[in-house]
Amino acid sequence: MDSPEISSAYREKLNEYLTIHADDNDNNDDINEVWTRLKNAIRQTAGTILDRIGRVTYKDWFDAECEQATISKNNAYERMQQRNHTRKVVEEYRTARSEEKRVRKQKKKTFIERGLVELECLRSNNESKSFYQKLNKSRKDFRPRIILCRNKEGTLSSEEDDILSRWAEHFDELLNKELSDQHVTSQKTYQEYSDIYEPTPTLDEVENAIQKLKDYKAPGIDLIQAELIKKVVQTLMNVRTS
Repeated sequence: MDSPEISSAYREKLNEYLTIHADDNDNNDDINEVWTRLKNAIRQTAGTILDRIGRVTYKDWFDAECEQATISKNNAYERMQQRNHTRKVVEEYRTARSEEKRVRKQKKKTFIERGLVELECLRSNNESKSFYQKLNKSRKDFRPRIILCRNKEGTLSSEEDDILSRWAEHFDELLNKELSDQHVTSQKTYQEYSDIYEPTPTLDEVENAIQKLKDYKAPGIDLIQAELIKKVVQTLMNVRTS
């Protein structure tokens, strides 16, 4: 998302998505439903745009030479099937298959060695951010995190509704226990407790808070990185205030 071109494409795509689904937010006062729609819009848009710029995958080392070796092997296999596995065509197929394996192995080895050299250069130059970004791309494929929570009986649950309900219950007990225990009834005491609540933040305050979020940090439970919100903060606020 550091590239101006990618950021611009992301904003345009998100605007297009929100325009198409604008009717979904009309006359909707439920903040949870609004956020769910915005969250889905961000995820879908980011997935579409980021997939276009490519990732470090199998295709990064599978070049034209690899493709040609695969085509030659497939052609040899078809000839072997058509000619009833005669000795000559079987030998041709085995040779083509071995050549394909050799080419692929060599290309992959070269690709890995080049990546290691690049990592070493980044480490030597103390470019920590780029070093860890490249290192993480070479690791296992992304796996969604599994969120678990225990209820009062100690049973684990992975259902989103159960987890949200348990957290709401936990904080209700934690924050309201003192008020309940003391049986606050006087207007003076009520005012003292009311003073601890901050007024509803303004849009400018919300925007400033969002812009202060740090980049390149792990996402939260919604699996959305801060950069994805910071790039389109004005767009998202217009949706809520329209």
